[in-house]
Amino acid sequence: MSVENIKCCIIAGGTSGRFGSDKSLHVFNGKPMIQHTYDAVKPVFDEIYIIAPGGEKFAFLDAKIIPDIIPGLGPIGGIYTAVETLDLERVFIFPCDMPFLNTEFIRYMTEIPDFYDIIVPELKGRYQPLHAIYSKNCADGIKKKIELKDYRMGGFYEGYNIRAVNEEEIGYYDDPFRMFKNINFKADLPPDGV
Repeated sequence: MSVENIKCCIIAGGTSGRFGSDKSLHVFNGKPMIQHTYDAVKPVFDEIYIIAPGGEKFAFLDAKIIPDIIPGLGPIGGIYTAVETLDLERVFIFPCDMPFLNTEFIRYMTEIPDFYDIIVPELKGRYQPLHAIYSKNCADGIKKKIELKDYRMGGFYEGYNIRAVNEEEIGYYDDPFRMFKNINFKADLPPDGV
């Protein structure tokens, strides 16, 4: 697969209800949370898209803002917006709340041949659907789940050709439990500098 054939999307449209404030802009280790994601993906992708309403707050980033097609659905709505809206065959999805992403692992995933509908890391038997590459083939399956009001992440995976990236592959680049740590609560944040 060539990175030129993949668009990069950061999902930042959540309400941050559990966090208590807008976590995408919460300053951690000297910069807003979303900036950690942006800085990890920027060396790999020329263009970066942010899926979020009211994108003016992200004007400090060199990114294009796309509002959700169907607002209020959470991450699955962001993935649906990305695969339905962007004009390339594949999108690499990232969340705004994983501050320990690994640039070289991201690059590795983009180099996996594009024989698959979904390329996704798997950790202890669980997929990491917000650090995954999706083909446009997934759009109909996601839409059907949305129509059924099934908003589970990865709930639409059945029937698709999936390339799971295993723990050994992930561990070559970094501690997978650190890399995929997402921040739901302020208590999830380690002390600055860690």
